[in-house]
Amino acid sequence: MSFIIGFRRTLVTCSAVITLLCTVVVHATMEPRFELDAQTLDGSKPTLKLSQKNEKRASRVRIDKPIEGDGSRETIYVVRQGDNLFKILMREYGCTNDEAEVFIGEIRRKNNMYDIRRLKIGQKIVIPPVDRKVDKMLKFAKSVKGTSGLSAPVDNYPVTAGQAFRLESPVAAAKTYQETTTAVEAVWAKMIPSKGELQKPITLQSPAFSLTLDPKRYPVFKTMDGGTILLDQNATIPPLVKSLIEEKDHTVRIVSESPANGRRFLSAMLGAAGFYSVEENFNMEFGTDPKLVVHSDFKIEKTSESLINQDVILLNSRETSFPQSLDEFLKKEGFTVYELFASLKPLTLRTPSRQIHQITAKGQPEILDAILKALEVSYQTDRNIDVFAADNNGISLSVKAERFFERGGQRFVVTSFDGDPVTYTLFRILETRGYRVVILEAKDDFRKITEKILSRLRIQGGYAQHKLWSDDATNYSLQMSGFNLEGAGIPDGSLFLTNLPLDRIILDLLKENGYNVHVK
Repeated sequence: MSFIIGFRRTLVTCSAVITLLCTVVVHATMEPRFELDAQTLDGSKPTLKLSQKNEKRASRVRIDKPIEGDGSRETIYVVRQGDNLFKILMREYGCTNDEAEVFIGEIRRKNNMYDIRRLKIGQKIVIPPVDRKVDKMLKFAKSVKGTSGLSAPVDNYPVTAGQAFRLESPVAAAKTYQETTTAVEAVWAKMIPSKGELQKPITLQSPAFSLTLDPKRYPVFKTMDGGTILLDQNATIPPLVKSLIEEKDHTVRIVSESPANGRRFLSAMLGAAGFYSVEENFNMEFGTDPKLVVHSDFKIEKTSESLINQDVILLNSRETSFPQSLDEFLKKEGFTVYELFASLKPLTLRTPSRQIHQITAKGQPEILDAILKALEVSYQTDRNIDVFAADNNGISLSVKAERFFERGGQRFVVTSFDGDPVTYTLFRILETRGYRVVILEAKDDFRKITEKILSRLRIQGGYAQHKLWSDDATNYSLQMSGFNLEGAGIPDGSLFLTNLPLDRIILDLLKENGYNVHVK
């Protein structure tokens, strides 16, 4: 009897042990995001495998309802213990592996997050808006805001279940990925000198695995703080491999931004480079009037001493370059300009089509003559004008006009007012006889003289600071005070009058942009 009781106790004990072992085995199963599909090992498209439960949930969320409330709005997720971005997107938002891979890049940019491995419990993460329709198509609910701060409209990209997709800017680069990468490598070597050291490919070794990335396909770049940027320009590194690299080598920063959009690509590279300061959409003003405004896509300070040492970098991604005169001027001001994608061909100067007359004269008569010549007015000096011609009484009265000319069938008189009321009355009498009289006072300067002349000639144009051209195509603009005249009665249909002194750089840029400057 005691034997039977002992045997039963043994069976119960064994059963408990077996149950405990099964529990341990179940809980020791690899986390779903680390399970590899067989296609990953043979070089096919990587797809992380979800457990059956999570796969059904992902499918249900993707088909039946939008993510967490209204899919047209951004959502905020609060990090819990054990969370990582892949787990959050797959578990809470029902994303597939491919969708999660794309979203992680967007989330990093949205939250200025460069290290996705160090999430803190309670940390709030902004999740971009996604709208999942009942037709199993994934669409971005709003235009995605790029790193440049400008909204980049994104078309709706249909994605069926399990299909990989990549978010790209609608602006396609004129150069190939390889050309873009080569241009960046050349400039990068100047910004961060390698000191003769060859950049080694990414290689990881452990008792469990050996990993090497082809440096031609996945180029590497030095950073200012001694780290390494790994460029995944085609976004082909599987998520598991990314996790291994970031886990084993904390100095490696992976940039997966596509070179198809040069501006966003550069923003991602500079964000990972460890520079002291990177400012996007940087504007500089030189002078007040004329005022030269220079725009740069990026301003880079390599160290905290860059400003003091006049070692500031301006980096542009446009295909049009600064003229050589502006490049040299900026260099003297302490700025080094790098234009990665600018054409190597010399710019062809525009044919002068607009006239600028710089009035440098100081005396009132000289200023008057310069203005009349700029307007192509032929005039006579010190002409006597009859107020009363000789009549039966034998009385003749005339006044002297300092400048007299005819234009458009009208007679014009320009004279200085000396304070004599009789003289003033005589010129007013001339007006009753069809003359148009311009009376100049001793205090009148260039601006006032020009305004009086234009008013009598009935030419529209006021004194103001004008922007002479747009910086949309040139990356710089010039603002200058004067009279901007256009239309009928203006020589060549366009004329700018100013009395401002013009520096050499201003003259060069005016010529570069199709202006012919005449000094009077």
